[in-house]
Amino acid sequence: MRQRPTACLLFVLALAGCSAGVLKDGTAQVRDDDLTSVGGVTKQIDWESFVYVATDADAGVVQQVIARQVKSSLGSLRELGIGISDRGALHNLDPAGWTRELVNVIDASTGRATGPVQRVRYHYRDTALVQKSQDPGAAVSFTMLFGDYVSGSAALQPACVDEATDGDSLWYHFAPRRSACARAITTETATINADLARLPPASPSSVGQMPLSDAQRRFVGVRAKLTPIVAAPVKYPEYDRLWGFGSDRQKVVVYAFVGVESNERDSHDLGAIEFQRLLRTLRGQFGGKLQVTATQPFALLLDFYVDGNKLDGVTFDDVARWMIDGTGYPAAVGSDAQKIEALKQQVIDRFSERWIYWTVPATVTLAGQTRQMTVELRTFWGKEDGDADSKQHAEWRYLEAFWHGDVFAYAGHSHFGHGPLEPTNYSGANFPDRYQVMLVNSCLSYNYYDLDFIQMHAGGSRNLDVVMNGLPAYWNGMGESTAKYLVALLDGTNKSWSQLLDAMRIDLAWGERGYEPMRGVNGELDNSFDGSRAPITVAY
Repeated sequence: MRQRPTACLLFVLALAGCSAGVLKDGTAQVRDDDLTSVGGVTKQIDWESFVYVATDADAGVVQQVIARQVKSSLGSLRELGIGISDRGALHNLDPAGWTRELVNVIDASTGRATGPVQRVRYHYRDTALVQKSQDPGAAVSFTMLFGDYVSGSAALQPACVDEATDGDSLWYHFAPRRSACARAITTETATINADLARLPPASPSSVGQMPLSDAQRRFVGVRAKLTPIVAAPVKYPEYDRLWGFGSDRQKVVVYAFVGVESNERDSHDLGAIEFQRLLRTLRGQFGGKLQVTATQPFALLLDFYVDGNKLDGVTFDDVARWMIDGTGYPAAVGSDAQKIEALKQQVIDRFSERWIYWTVPATVTLAGQTRQMTVELRTFWGKEDGDADSKQHAEWRYLEAFWHGDVFAYAGHSHFGHGPLEPTNYSGANFPDRYQVMLVNSCLSYNYYDLDFIQMHAGGSRNLDVVMNGLPAYWNGMGESTAKYLVALLDGTNKSWSQLLDAMRIDLAWGERGYEPMRGVNGELDNSFDGSRAPITVAY
């Protein structure tokens, strides 16, 4: 199996930041951007750094340069199992916190001044989600990119990236701990220090000086302080509201989307495989009670042909074995590679780019009150990006899901906001004034999907809880982890948010057991339902 994390593309979006007070014992107070996580711990992160800009650079230019530098910390911190909330430093750009100074740039080889620049020092503060297994404690050292690394990306590859990328996405793929990059950083530091020692004595003035090699640096090392935040209390989804108590709703509507990894027509595309894994896991929970009630466009999902002859008795489990396991092919196909591929292409024809509605009846009881409900799963596997038409249709699907759904689950590429799920494509008018839960099971979705949707949702966190990943989620098993989340949410066991996240753990194909990409929940702190005191029972 291929070991492939979800692809991530560049995205800039304003995220809310909340200042944290610190208690006498050094522990930061709980903030409204604190979150529930089983794989990570929430901490306040602080560091000092600087940028160089032209002497006449205004505040807007400085803000852009600082934001670009901070953005590169995501790649560096990702290597250390750390994610930060505000990916674009957009809440750390107050000029009142900067220190500006003019510095003369000196060519150390000639002693000749090449002109002054402005050094701007800034303080960065944010919320960090730190992987428990790699928690460095009170401090962590890391390297960020310096200057315009977007236009200079070619010079940083392949030494300083984990895979080839364009300049706009270099910040995510920045991998300073790779041996070749570590050598480049060490060499640059040594050069700057040697040139600094060669500078002529500074003239008696208020303007400092630095070597040209410093002005042309590509890296900057920082040491960040990590302050623990009080752990979030045990919180539950608002199960009573989800199941419609206090309303006249008779359905829980679940939208589950799986994207395309790279090529929809490739029968080995991991999107095709994970969609079948999603469906197989859901059928494993609900069994024969989960029935297909509609397809749009219409299709007979289990009608397959070999050499013009219809196969009898094909089941959804058969389809899953063909696509996931590569086994269980009908006798008419045997081991013929061409016939196997033709069969899989029929699966793609039947299941891709198509709404499939699955329903299962449920009897739900809370405090002696019983409701007859239907769980309706609306699944879709297909392209959501790559061309304008696909992106537009995906946005329309998500608009429908935001308005009609109680549960929204997406598994696939994050696109770093270039895709149709980018929050700036939507507004508060696209969401109903009722409780909903959202899962974005993609790469580093912690940094750009959770707070954005909570802020725009009618009622804010009162009406929306968002599950996201602090580290990359691998394509292998993504459909399974999404389905396990849906099962745990709907099985009537009243799991807390921590237990729900724990239920999503999967065994990766290459041997890693219980993989958990540092998932977290945001929006849960104001939830009032307590599953330990007033449990809900669900019978299917």
